[in-house]
Amino acid sequence: MQEFTIHLRSVRDVNEFVALTAPLCGVTLSDGFRTVDGKSFMEIFCLKLDGPISVRAECGGEEFERFRLSCARFLEAN
Repeated sequence: MQEFTIHLRSVRDVNEFVALTAPLCGVTLSDGFRTVDGKSFMEIFCLKLDGPISVRAECGGEEFERFRLSCARFLEAN
């Protein structure tokens, strides 16, 4: 399982993120307090969306890197 951090700032962001997760094996999101299914639009709204969200993806190296790159617009700015 590999991990990166994102920010979801709007309903549109959540919708677009869920669309990106569809072809993957498993994706979970965590706000540090709750962990939810990253493919579930409704569950994502149980998270505290005003802070960073950890994304954990259960996929291989190349597939993970493609997914992470496709999520570039949501990546946390360092």
